[in-house]
Amino acid sequence: PNRPTPPSGPLAAIAAASSAGAMAAGAAPGEEREVAVALDDMKFSAAHFVAFRGFREPLHGHNYTVGIRAGGSLQDDGYLADFGDLKKVARAACRELNHRTLIPTMSDVLHVEVRHPEGAKNGQGQVTISCEGGASMSIPEADCALIPIIHTTAEELSEHLWWEVLSERRGLGPLLLRRGIRWLEVSVSERPGQGAVYRNALSLTAASAAEKASAERSSRRRARPLPRPCFSREDLDFDEPADATVPGLGGGFVIRQNPSPAPPPSTALANSGKSRMDVAEAAFRLLLSTLGPEESSRPALERTPYRAAKAFHEMTVGLTVEDPLTAVGQGIFDVQEAQDLVAVRDVPFNSMCEHHLLPFSGIAHIAYFPQGKVLGLSKFPRLLNVYARRLQLQERLTSQYADALQNLLSPRALAVALEATHGCMCHRGVGVSSSTRTLALRGPDRDERQFRAAVVDGVSFPASAVGARARL
Repeated sequence: PNRPTPPSGPLAAIAAASSAGAMAAGAAPGEEREVAVALDDMKFSAAHFVAFRGFREPLHGHNYTVGIRAGGSLQDDGYLADFGDLKKVARAACRELNHRTLIPTMSDVLHVEVRHPEGAKNGQGQVTISCEGGASMSIPEADCALIPIIHTTAEELSEHLWWEVLSERRGLGPLLLRRGIRWLEVSVSERPGQGAVYRNALSLTAASAAEKASAERSSRRRARPLPRPCFSREDLDFDEPADATVPGLGGGFVIRQNPSPAPPPSTALANSGKSRMDVAEAAFRLLLSTLGPEESSRPALERTPYRAAKAFHEMTVGLTVEDPLTAVGQGIFDVQEAQDLVAVRDVPFNSMCEHHLLPFSGIAHIAYFPQGKVLGLSKFPRLLNVYARRLQLQERLTSQYADALQNLLSPRALAVALEATHGCMCHRGVGVSSSTRTLALRGPDRDERQFRAAVVDGVSFPASAVGARARL
């Protein structure tokens, strides 16, 4: 946005007098001193998202830290500026943004509207942020900070706060000019070691000019046509009906679904230019945002989306193996003497329920009558993991594992039994910690009494088996 012109009138006179005073105090031409404040109470916690054409990151939060530096000439009293003045305005600016959702009113892809019910006072309305296809978020006005910037990045927030601390209502500008301050710098950090800085000459600012520039920016925003889309259906696709209120946000935070058809996920990912990990991390961050700005912005959750995305990738890594049978490598051996029963028991596995995305874990037993061909013992868990590390059902997992072993070994008879405890039974719904057993039989002689009885006995579970239940 356009910035105001250098000051004229009384403020310009103050600037000229402060410069002359500094020279009279014995400051050498070009000599400069600096002061800085960045204290623990110069912080604010806020939710925000960055949106531009074709992109919108999920709503999330940061614990921001604000710092102020100033430079100029040393005065007769041995000081450059009063630290108390700098800290006072910084703390006041932080208080106004603390525990708020930062809304950029100058965005060219968001339409921001504040609605006040009849009889409501300022701060008691509802702020609606609209975007693609009518998708919108509605947040109580009291929980928002409407800021005349384009993006709520640290770069633009530092510039906004630079103008804010020098606004007429703060009264800091004239004080600093009288003290011979020539420039002011404001920093905004989203986390330790990561932030942005805005610095400008103090002689460029005047309280009246700053207020005028803010009014001009607001009028340009009101005259701007409705924005182009930036939200995507993937961001706001829920299993609830349209206009669902998100639990835990006091009934004031509403997400409205986008009614337009969604592109195929593979197409959307390819067009985004992002890796699967990046997309998964953004999705988990969006999921956490439904807990509300205060909860989702806690420092302990800052890296949770990354960790959750990494765990999700690990739990579905079996999908990266195009041919699961290759997992056994050279582990198949010809042993002509091998004609009798082989039983491999207590093979652990971990998988993820495709209905609720919750884990289920347990053990597998395998028994087979080989026909001169056996599988290396370490290959049984390797092959099982390829099928288990994906979105699964226990019934399908049992069948797929049995089919794979039958294809690899061609035994006369084969039995595969799985017992598992499911998170979707234990941690939600009925909350019952029960175990589930599944059995699959394969091979040309599986129905012959002697072979069937032997392999079923080889995979049988003791009556007191609780191993699978304890593993979850």
